[in-house]
Amino acid sequence: MFYLTRFLPFLFFAVSSILFAQVADHVVIAEVYGGGGNSGSYYKYDYIILYNPTAQSVDLSTWSIQYASATRSSWDVTKLSGSITANSYYAIQENAGSNGVDLPFLPNVVDSTSLSATAGKVALVNNQIALTGTMPIPNINVIDLVGYGNANGYEGTAPAPAPSNTKSIRRKDNNGNETYGINGNGCDADQNSTDFFTYAADGSVPPLPVELISFEAISKQQFIQLAWQTATEVNNYGFDIERASNSLNTFWQKIGFVKGSGNSNVKNVYFFEDKNIKLGEEYIYRLKQIDADGKYQYSNYLFAKCNLPDKIILAQNYPNPFNPFTKIKFILPQKNFVVLNVFNSLGQEIKTLFRGIKEAGEHEYEFLAESLPSGVYFIKLQINEIIFSKKMILLK
Repeated sequence: MFYLTRFLPFLFFAVSSILFAQVADHVVIAEVYGGGGNSGSYYKYDYIILYNPTAQSVDLSTWSIQYASATRSSWDVTKLSGSITANSYYAIQENAGSNGVDLPFLPNVVDSTSLSATAGKVALVNNQIALTGTMPIPNINVIDLVGYGNANGYEGTAPAPAPSNTKSIRRKDNNGNETYGINGNGCDADQNSTDFFTYAADGSVPPLPVELISFEAISKQQFIQLAWQTATEVNNYGFDIERASNSLNTFWQKIGFVKGSGNSNVKNVYFFEDKNIKLGEEYIYRLKQIDADGKYQYSNYLFAKCNLPDKIILAQNYPNPFNPFTKIKFILPQKNFVVLNVFNSLGQEIKTLFRGIKEAGEHEYEFLAESLPSGVYFIKLQINEIIFSKKMILLK
């Protein structure tokens, strides 16, 4: 009994070291994928995922993620922003290639550093000053370091295994198992060779706060419909819809808002119709996803336009009924001589809004009826021998 009691502490330590992995007490690099856009790759972009295993949110606004090739001593800096909440993930999108699909989540930060698919070094640094040297540790500013493939800088005795165009390296979960996004990914024995494993980068992603799995624009007859879908949502207040145009020289502007689903682990589909457009003009759209605490991140952007119709269109005035003004819009498929008039119910001409030549495209005029009595009025659009008309109601 004496000998058994004497060796029990050692036995417990040996068993516990096997059953319980060492979990980091700081933000760690959870995944690195450098095959984005390469031949055979699933994704178009390189990316890096961080994980916060602690119980506190961490401000990353003065931090950076830095990359160096396997043997290089100079480092490329990607500046981070915002914060990473407790027990959550943070995504960094890097360089794009020509193959693969868009990432199925909204990155927190977008940059253009090109990562090697098979060998390199990634450091998480608590400032934004470029590191120097092939082995940047020990360094009090380096929070985490991952060397992979045949890199000459790493934690422990050897680098993490080599990934590829189709595989990323992922940190083991909080129990030391090879799972991802289920039980955290904070295993950290300061041994890259055993803390990481390779896994097919084929659509399996960590549970980021809002996972956007599709975003598309559909051109309708006189408006553009945006549609997007999320896989999961955490703390999602909603989406600002932003638009820009190269040909109209407009920068990003908010044109609408769609409320989010808060917390959800099922797919949600959202729609928005942009009716304030010019036919034939190309627009650029993006989503600004906003958390309930005010943090936000942007989607990738997409292009869309409504082509000119192949026939003349006189739209219904808006608003209708109206008081005292309304807008009248018509669309021409080609350049033409145009007469646009307003008549009362007796057939008497009230006002000529335009007479002359108009280019192909969309044209709009405002009709002010302050001095007119309530009643029914008519818009008449005449092009050559063809006449179009719409009924308007002035209601005072």
